[in-house]
Amino acid sequence: MNLHPLLPPRARTFSRRDLLALFASGAGALTAGPSLLSLLAGDASGQGVPGSKRNARRRLVVLWLEGGPSQLETFDPKPGAQNGGPTRALSTSVPGWTFADHLPGLAKRADQLAVIRSMTTREGSHARARELVQSGYVPNPTVSYPSLGSIVAHELGDLAHELPAFVQINGAPLQAGYLGVQCSPFVIDKPEGRIENLAYAGGVDHKRLDHREAMVDVLDDAFAKRGGTPAVDANRTQRERARRLMDSKLLTAFDLSQEKESTRDAYGRNDFGQGVLMARRLLEHGVQAVQVVLNGWDTHDNNFARSAALCDQLDPAFASLIDDLKKRQLLADTLIVCMGEFGRSPEIARDDGRNHWPNNWCVALAGGGIKGGQAWGATDPNGTTIVEKPVQLADLFATLGTALRVDGSKTFHAGLRPIQLIDPNGKVIQELLA
Repeated sequence: MNLHPLLPPRARTFSRRDLLALFASGAGALTAGPSLLSLLAGDASGQGVPGSKRNARRRLVVLWLEGGPSQLETFDPKPGAQNGGPTRALSTSVPGWTFADHLPGLAKRADQLAVIRSMTTREGSHARARELVQSGYVPNPTVSYPSLGSIVAHELGDLAHELPAFVQINGAPLQAGYLGVQCSPFVIDKPEGRIENLAYAGGVDHKRLDHREAMVDVLDDAFAKRGGTPAVDANRTQRERARRLMDSKLLTAFDLSQEKESTRDAYGRNDFGQGVLMARRLLEHGVQAVQVVLNGWDTHDNNFARSAALCDQLDPAFASLIDDLKKRQLLADTLIVCMGEFGRSPEIARDDGRNHWPNNWCVALAGGGIKGGQAWGATDPNGTTIVEKPVQLADLFATLGTALRVDGSKTFHAGLRPIQLIDPNGKVIQELLA
């Protein structure tokens, strides 16, 4: 669990007895880890109830391809070119548009997708590029920027909801920075439906937890008077979030056994596919943003076989998510973003690998606010240079913010520094918007 020492004022009124209980009971103490106490996010509006105004707000799913996927083995193939390798092109449902042959499901749904083939950044380090692409800002040691999921949790989510406003399935999370710990993602390592340390400790019930909390209340007050208010507030927020989840009747959202076997098969019987299915269930139960991580794209060797195997997980999960959301009339209000921290080098390295390549890479978009059936930007026949419509990361975030109906001009303060929610240097790509 990450307990941030700096935290904005409490988002809602909540009994301190509720927060203390968790600390004392062992049901999710400070050592419980991200499975329970890196939990919950949102704003305070009233989401997740069918027919409520919250459901009119845009939701977000990020399919994060950790390691940097090869654009030539996914959305910008170059068959027959010097750098093309063995990857073949596959015709899509959009005339004249091709994907790599590893993505047959998405090829059939290309009319639902907008693919940017001309993303360009300058960070070739995994850690810095990950922070850059997920937050929209160049990493700065003096500022902790929130990820896109945390932004959606803060601006569109419900921090008082029983379930987290932002959930991440697998992978290391980027925390919410100046938006506060309440907007950080609740991390699930595996989509198995079980959340560790969630149950009450043996012999401890709700009332007994309340009594224990009263004791911690006294200790917290004394510590706060000695200058510990930020830490007390951070701990309080985490415990409040944990206690809400402990007592929630919506935990069935994490239970994939309630899905048909055919549905689970369609998404893919692997952690990523089941994680994407869980993402759909979480959205239906009031979660505003979900990020699902597919690791393994750092293909310095054996790029072609490894990329094909990873696409075998990505393709059915992404395609099924589009179909499911559309069938449930949720696609128009759910933005899907599929990307990694950069692309792979067009030049084939030794051992059939491709190295880090931020110069030009791809992002695939679908759903809420996006006009499908188009590719934006283009690279030369060898995939080494952008020849049409380069897109800076600030442009991408400005476009995503508009699609999500988030006011990116809002200003927050990290210490004494004013920072806009979304980089003001970006230009919205109107043609990508529905």
